[in-house]
Amino acid sequence: MADTRGTVLIVDDDPVSVEMLGDYLTRKQLAVVRAHTLDEALAELESERPEAAVVGVRVGDTGELEVIKRIRQANVQVALLATAVPEDVHLATAALGLGALDYLLKPIDFDYLSRAIEKALTAAAPVVDFADMTPEPTVSSPQTLLYTLALEVFRATRPLSPEARASVGTALEQGALQAMQRGVSGEKAEVIRALNQVRTLIRFSRDLGDLDAATATRLEDFMGRARRSVGLS
Repeated sequence: MADTRGTVLIVDDDPVSVEMLGDYLTRKQLAVVRAHTLDEALAELESERPEAAVVGVRVGDTGELEVIKRIRQANVQVALLATAVPEDVHLATAALGLGALDYLLKPIDFDYLSRAIEKALTAAAPVVDFADMTPEPTVSSPQTLLYTLALEVFRATRPLSPEARASVGTALEQGALQAMQRGVSGEKAEVIRALNQVRTLIRFSRDLGDLDAATATRLEDFMGRARRSVGLS
Protein backbone atom coordinates (compact mmCIF):
# COMPACT_ATOMS: atom_id res chain seq x y z
CA MET A 1 0.00 0.00 0.00
CA ALA A 2 1.50 3.30 -1.11
CA ASP A 3 0.15 5.34 1.79
CA THR A 4 1.35 3.07 4.59
CA ARG A 5 4.39 3.67 6.79
CA GLY A 6 5.52 0.07 6.92
CA THR A 7 4.34 -3.52 7.18
CA VAL A 8 3.75 -5.42 10.41
CA LEU A 9 3.32 -9.19 10.67
CA ILE A 10 1.01 -10.35 13.48
CA VAL A 11 1.36 -13.97 14.61
CA ASP A 12 -1.04 -15.45 17.16
CA ASP A 13 -3.27 -18.52 17.28
CA ASP A 14 -6.09 -16.46 18.78
CA PRO A 15 -8.04 -14.98 15.82
CA VAL A 16 -9.65 -12.33 18.03
CA SER A 17 -6.26 -11.03 19.19
CA VAL A 18 -4.96 -11.01 15.62
CA GLU A 19 -7.92 -9.04 14.30
CA MET A 20 -7.91 -6.62 17.22
CA LEU A 21 -4.21 -5.84 16.77
CA GLY A 22 -4.60 -5.73 12.99
CA ASP A 23 -7.45 -3.24 13.11
CA TYR A 24 -5.56 -0.99 15.50
CA LEU A 25 -2.36 -0.98 13.45
CA THR A 26 -4.25 -0.42 10.22
CA ARG A 27 -5.70 2.75 11.73
CA LYS A 28 -2.09 3.80 12.38
CA GLN A 29 -1.44 3.75 8.62
CA LEU A 30 0.44 0.47 8.73
CA ALA A 31 0.03 -2.44 6.35
CA VAL A 32 -0.80 -5.58 8.31
CA VAL A 33 -0.31 -9.24 7.43
CA ARG A 34 -1.73 -11.96 9.66
CA ALA A 35 -0.66 -15.49 10.55
CA HIS A 36 -2.07 -18.07 12.96
CA THR A 37 0.56 -20.82 12.58
CA LEU A 38 4.31 -21.14 12.23
CA ASP A 39 4.04 -22.13 8.56
CA GLU A 40 1.80 -19.16 7.80
CA ALA A 41 4.19 -16.83 9.63
CA LEU A 42 7.22 -18.02 7.67
CA ALA A 43 5.33 -17.76 4.39
CA GLU A 44 4.20 -14.19 5.12
CA LEU A 45 7.71 -13.28 6.26
CA GLU A 46 9.07 -14.42 2.90
CA SER A 47 6.37 -12.96 0.67
CA GLU A 48 5.55 -9.66 2.40
CA ARG A 49 8.94 -8.73 3.88
CA PRO A 50 7.55 -6.91 6.96
CA GLU A 51 9.66 -4.42 8.84
CA ALA A 52 8.27 -5.57 12.20
CA ALA A 53 6.52 -8.60 13.67
CA VAL A 54 4.29 -8.92 16.75
CA VAL A 55 4.56 -12.58 17.77
CA GLY A 56 3.03 -14.66 20.53
CA VAL A 57 5.40 -16.61 22.78
CA ARG A 58 3.13 -19.64 22.32
CA VAL A 59 1.49 -20.33 18.97
CA GLY A 60 -0.55 -23.48 18.45
CA ASP A 61 1.25 -26.71 19.26
CA THR A 62 4.71 -25.35 18.51
CA GLY A 63 7.14 -25.19 21.40
CA GLU A 64 7.62 -22.24 23.71
CA LEU A 65 9.15 -19.31 21.79
CA GLU A 66 9.52 -21.56 18.73
CA VAL A 67 7.88 -19.15 16.32
CA ILE A 68 10.04 -16.29 17.54
CA LYS A 69 13.15 -18.46 17.18
CA ARG A 70 12.24 -19.54 13.65
CA ILE A 71 11.40 -16.02 12.52
CA ARG A 72 14.70 -14.78 13.92
CA GLN A 73 16.55 -17.61 12.15
CA ALA A 74 14.81 -16.81 8.87
CA ASN A 75 15.44 -13.06 9.09
CA VAL A 76 17.65 -11.40 11.68
CA GLN A 77 16.66 -7.86 10.78
CA VAL A 78 12.88 -7.90 11.17
CA ALA A 79 12.10 -6.01 14.40
CA LEU A 80 10.40 -8.39 16.85
CA LEU A 81 7.88 -7.66 19.59
CA ALA A 82 6.70 -10.56 21.77
CA THR A 83 3.22 -10.90 23.27
CA ALA A 84 2.20 -13.11 26.19
CA VAL A 85 -0.41 -13.64 28.86
CA PRO A 86 0.76 -12.55 32.34
CA GLU A 87 1.51 -16.10 33.51
CA ASP A 88 3.98 -16.42 30.62
CA VAL A 89 5.95 -13.30 31.52
CA HIS A 90 9.06 -15.48 31.95
CA LEU A 91 8.77 -16.45 28.29
CA ALA A 92 8.23 -12.83 27.28
CA THR A 93 11.45 -11.78 29.02
CA ALA A 94 13.25 -14.78 27.54
CA ALA A 95 12.22 -13.51 24.10
CA LEU A 96 14.45 -10.48 24.70
CA GLY A 97 17.37 -12.87 24.80
CA LEU A 98 16.38 -14.11 21.36
CA GLY A 99 16.55 -10.63 19.88
CA ALA A 100 13.06 -9.25 20.55
CA LEU A 101 13.11 -5.48 21.07
CA ASP A 102 10.31 -5.51 23.65
CA TYR A 103 7.35 -7.50 24.93
CA LEU A 104 3.70 -6.76 25.71
CA LEU A 105 1.43 -8.56 28.16
CA LYS A 106 -2.23 -9.21 27.42
CA PRO A 107 -4.61 -7.47 27.53
CA ILE A 108 -2.54 -5.24 25.28
CA ASP A 109 -1.94 -1.64 26.33
CA PHE A 110 -2.45 0.03 22.96
CA ASP A 111 -0.62 3.22 23.90
CA TYR A 112 2.42 1.13 24.81
CA LEU A 113 1.98 -0.94 21.63
CA SER A 114 1.98 2.23 19.55
CA ARG A 115 5.25 3.39 21.11
CA ALA A 116 6.81 -0.05 20.75
CA ILE A 117 5.80 -0.26 17.08
CA GLU A 118 7.29 3.15 16.35
CA LYS A 119 10.53 2.06 18.03
CA ALA A 120 10.48 -1.20 16.06
CA LEU A 121 9.97 0.58 12.74
CA THR A 122 12.83 2.95 13.55
CA ALA A 123 15.08 0.03 14.46
CA ALA A 124 14.14 -2.08 11.44
CA ALA A 125 16.88 -2.41 8.85
CA PRO A 126 16.56 -3.64 5.25
CA VAL A 127 15.50 -7.28 5.23
CA VAL A 128 18.21 -9.86 4.55
CA ASP A 129 17.31 -13.42 3.56
CA PHE A 130 19.43 -15.90 5.51
CA ALA A 131 17.86 -19.04 4.04
CA ASP A 132 20.84 -19.90 1.82
CA MET A 133 23.66 -18.52 3.98
CA THR A 134 26.64 -20.75 4.77
CA PRO A 135 28.24 -20.80 8.22
CA GLU A 136 30.87 -18.42 6.86
CA PRO A 137 28.64 -15.47 5.92
CA THR A 138 29.24 -13.75 2.61
CA VAL A 139 27.09 -10.75 3.58
CA SER A 140 29.31 -8.32 5.44
CA SER A 141 26.77 -5.90 6.93
CA PRO A 142 27.34 -5.06 10.61
CA GLN A 143 23.94 -6.55 11.52
CA THR A 144 24.85 -9.88 9.94
CA LEU A 145 28.27 -10.06 11.57
CA LEU A 146 26.94 -9.04 14.99
CA TYR A 147 24.25 -11.71 14.76
CA THR A 148 26.84 -14.33 13.79
CA LEU A 149 29.07 -13.30 16.69
CA ALA A 150 26.15 -13.64 19.13
CA LEU A 151 25.29 -17.06 17.69
CA GLU A 152 28.88 -18.27 18.11
CA VAL A 153 29.05 -16.93 21.66
CA PHE A 154 25.93 -18.90 22.62
CA ARG A 155 27.36 -22.03 21.02
CA ALA A 156 30.55 -21.58 23.03
CA THR A 157 28.85 -20.94 26.38
CA ARG A 158 26.37 -23.83 26.24
CA PRO A 159 28.89 -26.45 27.49
CA LEU A 160 30.26 -24.26 30.31
CA SER A 161 30.12 -25.52 33.87
CA PRO A 162 27.67 -23.80 36.25
CA GLU A 163 30.62 -22.01 37.91
CA ALA A 164 31.97 -20.74 34.59
CA ARG A 165 28.52 -19.68 33.43
CA ALA A 166 27.98 -17.71 36.65
CA SER A 167 31.34 -15.94 36.40
CA VAL A 168 31.63 -15.15 32.69
CA GLY A 169 29.18 -17.16 30.55
CA THR A 170 26.03 -15.17 31.20
CA ALA A 171 27.88 -11.87 30.87
CA LEU A 172 29.31 -13.01 27.51
CA GLU A 173 25.85 -13.88 26.22
CA GLN A 174 24.33 -10.62 27.43
CA GLY A 175 27.13 -8.57 25.90
CA ALA A 176 26.84 -10.29 22.53
CA LEU A 177 23.07 -9.86 22.51
CA GLN A 178 23.39 -6.20 23.43
CA ALA A 179 25.83 -5.64 20.56
CA MET A 180 23.43 -7.35 18.14
CA GLN A 181 20.36 -5.44 19.34
CA ARG A 182 22.14 -2.09 19.36
CA GLY A 183 23.42 -2.84 15.87
CA VAL A 184 19.87 -3.29 14.60
CA SER A 185 18.95 0.02 16.27
CA GLY A 186 21.94 1.78 14.72
CA GLU A 187 23.44 2.77 18.09
CA LYS A 188 27.11 2.60 17.11
CA ALA A 189 28.54 3.87 20.39
CA GLU A 190 26.62 1.20 22.32
CA VAL A 191 27.72 -1.48 19.85
CA ILE A 192 31.35 -0.52 20.39
CA ARG A 193 30.93 -0.54 24.17
CA ALA A 194 29.33 -4.00 24.08
CA LEU A 195 31.99 -5.40 21.72
CA ASN A 196 34.78 -4.17 23.97
CA GLN A 197 33.12 -5.89 26.91
CA VAL A 198 32.72 -9.16 24.99
CA ARG A 199 36.35 -9.09 23.80
CA THR A 200 37.57 -8.63 27.38
CA LEU A 201 35.34 -11.47 28.62
CA ILE A 202 36.60 -13.81 25.90
CA ARG A 203 40.16 -13.15 27.07
CA PHE A 204 39.21 -13.68 30.72
CA SER A 205 37.44 -16.92 29.84
CA ARG A 206 40.46 -18.20 27.92
CA ASP A 207 42.89 -17.23 30.69
CA LEU A 208 40.68 -18.82 33.35
CA GLY A 209 40.46 -22.01 31.32
CA ASP A 210 36.69 -21.78 30.90
CA LEU A 211 37.10 -21.64 27.11
CA ASP A 212 39.65 -23.84 25.37
CA ALA A 213 42.18 -22.22 23.05
CA ALA A 214 40.42 -23.33 19.85
CA THR A 215 37.05 -21.95 20.96
CA ALA A 216 38.56 -18.68 22.15
CA THR A 217 40.44 -18.28 18.85
CA ARG A 218 37.25 -18.91 16.88
CA LEU A 219 35.34 -16.33 18.92
CA GLU A 220 38.15 -13.81 18.52
CA ASP A 221 37.98 -14.32 14.76
CA PHE A 222 34.26 -13.56 14.69
CA MET A 223 34.89 -10.67 17.08
CA GLY A 224 37.47 -9.22 14.71
CA ARG A 225 35.02 -9.31 11.80
CA ALA A 226 32.30 -7.65 13.87
CA ARG A 227 34.67 -4.94 15.10
CA ARG A 228 35.93 -4.15 11.62
CA SER A 229 32.35 -3.86 10.37
CA VAL A 230 31.78 -0.91 12.73
CA GLY A 231 35.13 0.75 12.02
CA LEU A 232 37.25 -0.70 14.83
CA SER A 233 40.61 -2.40 14.51
